[in-house]
Amino acid sequence: MLEVKELSVAYGDVRALWDVSLEVEEGSIVALVGANGAGKTTLLKAISGLLRPTSGRIVFEGEDLAQLNTKHRVDRGIVMVPEGRRLFQTLTVLENLRLGAYLPKARAVYDDSLERVFTLFPVLKDRMNGKAGLMSGGEQQMLAIGRAVMARPRLVMIDEASLGLSPILTRTIFDLIVALNQQDTTVLLVEQNIHMALKICNKAYVMKTGHMVLSGTGEELLANEDVRKAYVGERGSRL
Repeated sequence: MLEVKELSVAYGDVRALWDVSLEVEEGSIVALVGANGAGKTTLLKAISGLLRPTSGRIVFEGEDLAQLNTKHRVDRGIVMVPEGRRLFQTLTVLENLRLGAYLPKARAVYDDSLERVFTLFPVLKDRMNGKAGLMSGGEQQMLAIGRAVMARPRLVMIDEASLGLSPILTRTIFDLIVALNQQDTTVLLVEQNIHMALKICNKAYVMKTGHMVLSGTGEELLANEDVRKAYVGERGSRL
């Protein structure tokens, strides 16, 4: 579905990504993990069209995205849930969801999408007339993902789904991501809770300082000594 081929991205004179390659198969959950500053969010922004690569290619369902801006990438089915949720705090839950369906394709199936969101996240239906800013962190994350679902995505990219959440809410959010995937939505997940991400993903990539350093199934990386030492609680690191 998605192929990133030898992608490099720079912020002015500072290079953030070096020859990064990644593949996301349709129907899968792919995790992109690594420490802060590894380049994970930069890669998502490049895929979304928010950053222009200095070299390399991004191909989605056989189409090179180089000439498409962010709006047209959303129209093709690539939707990002940004780190920090970026909700409109003074608008209601329903108004935030409505904004997710702003493109014509999504507006045409608005009612069906809204029913899907309310089925996935019943709390959003209960709170639909309340202000987004008055919701808990977990509820706001559900709303951010729900807003993305309103755009009728083929690929949802979620940046730090568990940021600021308790362990119980984190498990709830990860269960909901799995449920979303089971409804035929492909997921690319950037996540610092590496243990949880590797448990639910089909494939994972490990980034370090702008490079891909490892890839494999979630089970393979959970069993990898270097990954365990660097990211899953054991001391030391050779990555």
